[in-house]
Amino acid sequence: MKSPKFGDAKIMGMRSLSHLQKWGIVVGLTAVYWISAAWLIQLYGDGIVMLAAIPIIVAGWFLGMLGGVTASLLAVILTAILLIEYGGYAWESVFYGGYPFGSIIFILIGVITGRLRQILDARLQTENQLRSRERYLTLLKITTSDILNIKKPGEKYYFLLNHLVNLFIADYGYLVHWDAPQEKTALIISTVQSEQVDSKTIMESVASEITESVLRTRQILAVNDVPNSQYAVNSTLSKDSAFPIQSMLGIPFIARGYKLGAAVLTYSAPHQFTPEEIEQAQQAGDQIALVLWTVQQEVEIQKRLRETNALANIGRALSETERVGLSTVLQLIVNSTKELIPSTEQAVIHLLDEEQQILTAEAVIGYAEDATNWKTIKIRPNEGVAGQVIVKGETINITDVGTDPRFVAFGNTPPSYRSLMVAPVQSGEKKLGTISVQSSLVDAFTEDETRLLSALGTQAAIAIENAHLLESIQQALKESNALYSINQKLVASLDPHELLQDAVELLQKNFEYYHVQVYTVEPQNGDLIMHTGSTEIGVKLKEKNHRLRAGEGIVGYTAETGSPFFTNDVDQIHFFVRNPLLPDTKSELAVPVKIDGRILGVLDIQQIPPRSLGPRDIQLVSAVADQLAIALQKANLYAHLQTSLQTEKAMRDQLVQNERLATMGRLLASVSHELNNPLQAIQNALFLLREEKGISPQGKQDLDIVLSESERMAALIARLRATYRPAQMEDFQPMQVNDLIEDVYALIATHLRHNEISFEFYPDPNLPTIPGLVDQIRQVLLNLVMNAAEAMTSGGRLTISTQYLMQSGEILLKVADTGIGINPSILHSIFEAFITDKETGTGLGLTISYDIVTKHGGRIQAENNSQRGATFSVWLPIEKRENQ
Repeated sequence: MKSPKFGDAKIMGMRSLSHLQKWGIVVGLTAVYWISAAWLIQLYGDGIVMLAAIPIIVAGWFLGMLGGVTASLLAVILTAILLIEYGGYAWESVFYGGYPFGSIIFILIGVITGRLRQILDARLQTENQLRSRERYLTLLKITTSDILNIKKPGEKYYFLLNHLVNLFIADYGYLVHWDAPQEKTALIISTVQSEQVDSKTIMESVASEITESVLRTRQILAVNDVPNSQYAVNSTLSKDSAFPIQSMLGIPFIARGYKLGAAVLTYSAPHQFTPEEIEQAQQAGDQIALVLWTVQQEVEIQKRLRETNALANIGRALSETERVGLSTVLQLIVNSTKELIPSTEQAVIHLLDEEQQILTAEAVIGYAEDATNWKTIKIRPNEGVAGQVIVKGETINITDVGTDPRFVAFGNTPPSYRSLMVAPVQSGEKKLGTISVQSSLVDAFTEDETRLLSALGTQAAIAIENAHLLESIQQALKESNALYSINQKLVASLDPHELLQDAVELLQKNFEYYHVQVYTVEPQNGDLIMHTGSTEIGVKLKEKNHRLRAGEGIVGYTAETGSPFFTNDVDQIHFFVRNPLLPDTKSELAVPVKIDGRILGVLDIQQIPPRSLGPRDIQLVSAVADQLAIALQKANLYAHLQTSLQTEKAMRDQLVQNERLATMGRLLASVSHELNNPLQAIQNALFLLREEKGISPQGKQDLDIVLSESERMAALIARLRATYRPAQMEDFQPMQVNDLIEDVYALIATHLRHNEISFEFYPDPNLPTIPGLVDQIRQVLLNLVMNAAEAMTSGGRLTISTQYLMQSGEILLKVADTGIGINPSILHSIFEAFITDKETGTGLGLTISYDIVTKHGGRIQAENNSQRGATFSVWLPIEKRENQ
């Protein structure tokens, strides 16, 4: 809009003078002219009378044509008087001389000035009308443009109201919305900023009344004098109010028969509304209403489109629940809820735990850091609004949580929202949960939004049912696959350890159990030994040889009763024993592994929150336990068969070996005999040669050495013949064990030296003789010493000691080494046949030794040393016993 020029401003300022003020200026100028002209005419002559044109021009300019002509006539009369009185002219010379011509000039000046003023006034009026129209159209265009372009409703209405206040040069404005379904008004926004709540509330009430009036009449309502109208609620409205009202203008917004609302503009000073202003208000109201209706339709279309797209997305997600998961679908629903219901600030879906009968938040939006706290809140049926909805199955809309008695706050912190709407999530009569929206505004949600929330609740119910169905199918498929896999391994594998380990890992991975383990029953004492466990925890328990006594813990209780046992709260079970490596266990299921009523072990399942165990888990684990029972029985039968076959094979091998040893013994006896004859001849020759005289001292010394070595060789051959001579069943004879040890050492000294093994012997000097078979005790000593030497592959120390035990009437023989020790897995059965960890051993040497010691009425024991190596202890009686 153009701004007025500087000259126009001066002219407009003069026009603002009152009619009386204008006449006063003209009279004043005339008086000044009269006084000054009377004085000046005497000094400068009659030419000074031309100054009369000045008041004529002023009068014509201020007062128009009539004022200019009147002023010119008055100037002619006054000028004639001045000429006669002060100029020295006679009447005749004035009226019959040149003065009439001057009078005509004065009159023309007045006429012309008045006409020019009329022309200028007409021009200014036209320009003002054009400027006013231009301003109106410009502001109206800006108003409609802002309505169309500004997306945020708050800003849209703010600019709309401010533009209307500026358009009609009002002081205050109120924008009121008409709620057609409820047939009531609601103030959207106002330009009033006042701390006087009472006055503001009164004015809002008046604005609502005017809105109802203009919408009813569909006409502009212009109130020029509010204090004396029906809208003067009380005297404070126009006198004592913080924003006094003198005039009001009500503009209805009605488009195509739809009532949208109204704008109420107020004036602090009296204002007379012209027909042109009323017409402009009507036009502005119609145009703004049309734009608002268009925007509203567009918003509605966009809303429907968003609803359609959101429901389509949810529908696609529902069809892909298997891929995206239930949590993702529910989160999509709450996200869509916040998007589709504009007033929503927070949204949450609670799911009902059928077992515990509590509602727990599953998907939330808008809670920021408080989302974790919301997920920890547990709501029971009939507790709070959500609890009421889950019981009644109906949507509840709380317009103000501060005043509605149905609302119950959780905790001591007051809620940050004012409006709450909760809809049920249910499938038929089956209650699944609730969906809730919250807003900090009072009465934030409409009936349409209530229906929309119910529809979203239905979508959530479909998602949950689909997820449950899918979960059930997947669970059944997993169970079938698990049982099939275990059955296949049962057919293909005869290794019980491998089968149990595969079953444990399959259950833990496929069904996401916290921990899976299998205990087997130890036949000797009935203890339950942890045979196989899942993850690293199972490995640690296995390394610790973890075991439970019968009746100890849930596993021991199951083994004792022979029946499955499960709980989802182990803290409530008095006989539960918590394992330090499994501190988070909350649920446990133990199923006996038995066949024909005989307990072979226990299959134990443990779970942690939020997961729990149920009937399907019992069914699955029981089926797996039955398969494991068959597998263990089959494996045990196979193991017994293998043991029998190995025993038979070992016996055949031992018979062959015994035959070889017997042959070797016969060969050795023959070779020893053949070597003994020439050796005796050599010894005899050496004895004779030593008696010869004439031998030098050095020769005699060398001869003694040769003779000594020949005697040593003869003794060695004698020991070999005695060692490998077949044992005879002669009567027991007294023998000295210390001497037998010396004989054995003499046989193996070279072997020990080559293997860098030192030998230490601590004999008891008071060791008595004992009755026995020398050859057999020697064989025991030789077996123990050779085993010790083979255990020290990188050298070491072999220690033998003897001790007389007077009180028990026994001698104690100990053989200790610093080798690798005995494998703990075979230590308890080391003296059984075919038990060995040596690659080339038969496992019969210690068994034979055990039999010999037992035959002599003694006993033998093996143990690992605390540092390294092993020690074998042999007790032999010093008197013959009945069992010998």
